[in-house]
Parts: sequence; C-alpha cells; structure tokens
Amino acid sequence: MRRIAYRRASTGWLDALPLGNGRVGAMVFGEDDGVRLQLTEGTGWSGSPASEHRDGRIDTAAAVTARQEAHHLFDAGQVVAAEEVLRRVQSRQPQALLPFGDVELRHRTGDVTRILDLADAVHTASVGAVKHESFVSAPDNVMVHHLISKSPVDVTVRGSTLLRILDISADAYGLEILTALPEDYDRTPTDEGMIRWTGAGVTPVRGALSLRWEHDGITAVSPDEQTAAEIDVKLLGVRRLVLVAAIETTFDQIGAPTRGSLERAAECARARAHRALRVGHSSLRERHVSEHRALFDRAGLRLTATDMITDPDQLLAAHGNGADPVMLEALFDYGRYLLIASSRPGGLPATLQGLWNGSLEPPWSSAYTININTEMNYWLAGPTNLPEAAEPLMNLVEALAKRGRETAQRLYGARGWVAHHNTDAWAFSTPTSGDASWAQWPMGGVWLVCELDRLRGYGTCPATWADRLWPLAIGAAEFVLDLLQSGQDGWRHTFPSTSPENRYHTPDGPASVSVGTGMDRTLITELFAVVQGLAAVTGNTDHPALPEVHAASEWIHPPIIDDDGTVREWHAGAVAIDPHHRHLSHLAFAYPGGTDLDADDGALAAAVDRTLRARGDEATGWSLAWKLALRARLRQADSFTRLLPLLCRPAGHRSAGLYSNLFAAHPPFQIDGNLGFTAAMCEALLQSHREEIEVLPALPEKLGSGSFHGLVARPGLSVDLTWENGRPISVVLRALNTSAAGPHQLRHGDTVLSVDVPAHSVAGYAWPR
Repeated sequence: MRRIAYRRASTGWLDALPLGNGRVGAMVFGEDDGVRLQLTEGTGWSGSPASEHRDGRIDTAAAVTARQEAHHLFDAGQVVAAEEVLRRVQSRQPQALLPFGDVELRHRTGDVTRILDLADAVHTASVGAVKHESFVSAPDNVMVHHLISKSPVDVTVRGSTLLRILDISADAYGLEILTALPEDYDRTPTDEGMIRWTGAGVTPVRGALSLRWEHDGITAVSPDEQTAAEIDVKLLGVRRLVLVAAIETTFDQIGAPTRGSLERAAECARARAHRALRVGHSSLRERHVSEHRALFDRAGLRLTATDMITDPDQLLAAHGNGADPVMLEALFDYGRYLLIASSRPGGLPATLQGLWNGSLEPPWSSAYTININTEMNYWLAGPTNLPEAAEPLMNLVEALAKRGRETAQRLYGARGWVAHHNTDAWAFSTPTSGDASWAQWPMGGVWLVCELDRLRGYGTCPATWADRLWPLAIGAAEFVLDLLQSGQDGWRHTFPSTSPENRYHTPDGPASVSVGTGMDRTLITELFAVVQGLAAVTGNTDHPALPEVHAASEWIHPPIIDDDGTVREWHAGAVAIDPHHRHLSHLAFAYPGGTDLDADDGALAAAVDRTLRARGDEATGWSLAWKLALRARLRQADSFTRLLPLLCRPAGHRSAGLYSNLFAAHPPFQIDGNLGFTAAMCEALLQSHREEIEVLPALPEKLGSGSFHGLVARPGLSVDLTWENGRPISVVLRALNTSAAGPHQLRHGDTVLSVDVPAHSVAGYAWPR
C-alpha cells in the first residue's frame, strides 16, 4: 500500500495533496489550525460555446486568400511576412477551468502530520489530537470529510469562493453557495483584465456548492459571520463530524450550451449531499475505496521490499537521486493515481493541471494543449490498463469533430474536421491568437485520433470504440486529403505546417511556418493507417474517401535523415534557433508512434539517438518524460537512467523537477510530467509495438531486482514479471480478450521464448537460464 506522508503542515498549493473522482477535485491543506479543501469541479469552465467567435468569424474567402498569399510569400523566402498574413485566420484563446470553492474546518492548533494513501485515495491529517479524513467518492459523487477528536473541540466551518456569488446561506445542518462563472476568460488581458463576469451573447455556467453535516455537538449560526465572499458556521463541543460536499452546475456536455437552471442545479446538489449523509460515513468510505481499488490495483510496480510509506521531504532533500527505487516506485504509482483521480467516465478529460486549479488566472488557462500535453496525459492508460480513464478523451474528440467540421469548411474549404493546438470544454477548434509556432498547426485532431486508436490497440477498450472512432478518423483524413498539396519533389505536403512550438532561422528573423514538417508527415502516415485498419474492422470498406487515402499514403515521405545524421524537423536547410527546444515533435514516429527502429539496419534508431543528443538532456518536466520514453524505445538503459535525476530533483524557478507534493514542474506545474513519467517507466519495463513482447528493454542498472503486475502488452495481454539481477525470473500472462489468446513471442535481449496463452486461464513460465 503506497502512502505519501509529511510530518509538517502544508506550506502552499504546491504542497497540498490531491483527491479526485474525475469530476470533483480537492487539494487538501493540512494546516496547524485545521484543514482546508480547495475544490474544483471539472465542468466549472468560463465562457460557453459562443465564446470562440465572440469577436467574429473569419469567412472562407478571406481565409483561403490569406493562406494562398502566405504560401506565395513562403515560396519567395519571405516566411516572417507569410506568418503575419496567417494571423488573419487566428481566433481568440480558449476558456479556462477555474476553482469552484473552498471548505475550511478550523479549530485549536497543534502539530500536523499528513498522509495520502494512493491505493485507497484517502487523505488523513492529524492536527494535534484532532484527526481529519477526506476522500472524493466516485460512486456517490461527493467529497466526504470525517473529523474525530478524543475531547470536545469547537470547529468553525467556512465556505467561500473566488467566483461571483449569487447567493450564500447557512443553517444548523449545512451551508450553500450559489455561483456564476465568468462570461469570458482571455489570456491576452484587456483593460478589464483576463476575466469578464457579464457580457452579451454568452450564457455562462452557474453552479451550487452544497455542504451538509452531522455531528455530536451544538451548531451556532450567526448572520454576523456572513460576508459577500464567505460564510462561517460554528460547531461547538464536537467529537465527531461527518461533512459532505456536493457540486452541481448547469454544464450539459462538451461543446454544448449550458442547460437547466441554477435552481435545479442547487436542488440536485442538496439532494446528493442529503443522500450521502443518509448512507453514512462507513458505507461511503467502503464504496469509495472498493471502486478506486478496482482501478488502482490492476497494475503495480515493486522495486523495494521496504514499508511503502514515502516521505517526499526526505527524497527531495537527497537532491533528486533519480535512481532511488523508492522515488521511482512512488512516482509510478502517483501517475496512475493522478490519472484515475482526474479522468473518469462522466467527467471531462484531464487538463494541463489534471482536475486541480487554485487560481483565477491559471497557467495556460488550465485548458487542453493538444500538440503534445493532452496526448501525453493518456499515454499510460494503455499499458497500465486504465481504458475507463480515456473515455472522457473520446467524448472530447467527438465534440471537436462536430465543431471542427464547420471550422474545416470555413477556414480551409475542406471536408472533414479540424482542430488546432488548443481546445477547451466548449470544443474550441480554430487557430488561437499568438505566434505561428503554436497557432498555425492544424494537426491537433489528427494526433488525438491516432492516440485513441493507439489505446484501442492494447485490447482493453470497449468493443464500441472502433465504431466510435471510425467517423472521427475518416473525417480527420478527409480534412488532411484536402490540405495536402503536391510539392516540387513529387511528394505531397501540408501547408501551413509547423513543428510545435519550435522556430528556425530566416534572414528576416525567427520563423516557424514550413511545408510538410516531420511531425505532420508522421501523423498523416499514422492516421491513414488507422483509417485503413478501422475500415476493415468496422466494415466501412466502401467509403468514397478510402481510395484517396490509399493513393495518398504512397506519397507521404517517411522520416528523413539529414546530412548531419539527425531527423529532419522542417524543410531542408532549416536550422533551429533553439537546438535544445523542449518539443520533440519530429521524433513522434519513434514514440508514441510504433515505428520499428530496428529496421533498415538501425539507421532510424541512430538518427533518433543523434537527435536526442543534439537536443540535450535538460528540459521541462513533460519533455523529460518524453525523452525518457524515447530512450526506453531505443533500449538505452544508461541514457534512461541519466535523465531520471533531472526529473526527480526539487523544482526550481527556471528548472523542471518535482514540487514538494511531487507534482511535476514545467515550470509551473503541469500534470503531463507526472503522467508521462509513468508511461515512460512502462516502456522501460515492457514493450509490445514490434509484434513481440519485450521485457525489461531499458531497465536501469540500480533497479536490479523487482516485480510488476498487470502491465498490458498489445494486443491485450496482462503481464506479471519478477526479475533479479536485471534478468527475468518468471512471467505470468493472461489474455484480456479472446483475440489476444494464442501464440506469442517473449523477448529479453537475445533470448526469445515462444509461449501459447490460453483464452480463459493464466499461463506462467520460468525464464530460461
């Protein structure tokens, strides 16, 4: 049982500990006079579907003219001027996920200990003689807090919010706050600032926070304790308190307008809180733990034989000893925990900060950046058997396909659908305002489709996924077919094309726009393969666009190795301004793509290695996770090990690493670093993209002995493995679907073991000596 423990009070948001059920998130602060729970609700977004076009829509004629003019300028070598022309087709910024409210329980002071149990998803804090226990239940969709004191204690319960309060009230049995989220949020602030609370044309989300409690003391409600922003209720002489918090909003579904009234939302929140209280703390906790463990216990990694209590203060004080098995084991479990907590069926996908945000001005709006970060959030869902966590991502892509169809037609005169580098809960699909290096990249939808199909390849997703993916994939392909143009070299290229979010030198200054970048070619090649595979699986082999896909597939250039031995990123001759840039987009074919780097006498593997060495080791948190995964794909245990201390060090103002609550730093905090690390560790332990199952391909030397269970190999095999002195000892395989049963090859180094996995039972093997 993995637990993260501190022997001191919280010192700030990046020292608090996260709870979540995929919809309600709580950052728990254990402080010297009680506990604060900062709540976020996954549907608590600013704006509405109307926000994207509140400044007007670019019409098709203007967009096509701008793109043609930009292409002529690019061909003439005037790339900076071309990028200025392309600004005409840019829109606004996406909306933001904002904090919903705070619940505080204050009492007498005392020494503080805090423990987050990852296996049970329960936070406990002892403040003097008062014990607090908190969890956010998925089965009952409430946050539950249990207080126990050996002697009577006076407790002040405070409710507050940073949102606009429409009503606030309290009685002897609870309190309630009714709120309105902003009508608009803009990362490019106007004279009014980033937030606009009211405005024309947008119906923003409204919501209710309902707190209900039962205790063995006396409730004292004083109107004098109420202000415009918070409300206090005093509970006197308490030994036991059970408090539940329920949140309901008028959000309907991704990409759709709000629905219903605030009054109805408040009724739903009250009813849910009442039901939870009637169920009782013990049953609530039992149901919560059982449901969480059904997901968390599916997979695990053991690198130590010690007690699984981790003190991050001690680990970080060692200055990020990246080879420390305790740290690596904790981070592996933490990544799985964070994905389970922040992405569940019925909720929205994990944002840049998962499900947690404590600021009205969150970094990058705490939205979805789909040129790497959102995809990376879900890399671990396949190998750690968490297909449920990816259901919200499927919902987001389906909404993007609906909204993006109009964008494709209007901005490109194209069939199908398109999404660019940023989106939000309203399925924002147009190019954002800002530099071309991120804004002029119409491949966001393509990458998301490829990632969803990659998850399907692990054999654990619902059978319905193929049918749901088909219209998304063929729609994305139709857009790409209309975007492609024939180049002078005979190959087909995309324009505008960028390598997110990198720039290269031109005589007129830094530029980003190119034709047929390495990233675009990789994604298009993969998308066309996905379309052809899904057509066969779903029986859509007569779709009129399929012949075009077949034909175009032959004219997309594979990865190009430049004269210096590195993988080409832009067009020939382009030289990066920052050779150590954090993005590794042109290496996506190696990971997360499934290109066999052993083919062609290892030429591609050598090029990927040379490119990574040219990029350097230092990077942001999520970039380090990507580099780790790439080094694992190259089977380079030494290089994998060399990167670990950079990710595991204490985060600095300008450097990646870990904050004191083990959140990964960009900096600032981005959850993709945590989730990407777990995926990278999976690649070091188990690979299956080469049509064989390879165990321990990049195991760090200092992890000489250990075991894992429940990791998934394509096309749907659960793998348990024990190893000693870097060599496998035993392996147990179980088919997770009927098509995964049958003969397979297991590899470790040059040793290959042929196995036959039965359909309805496990198969265990001792590794040959």
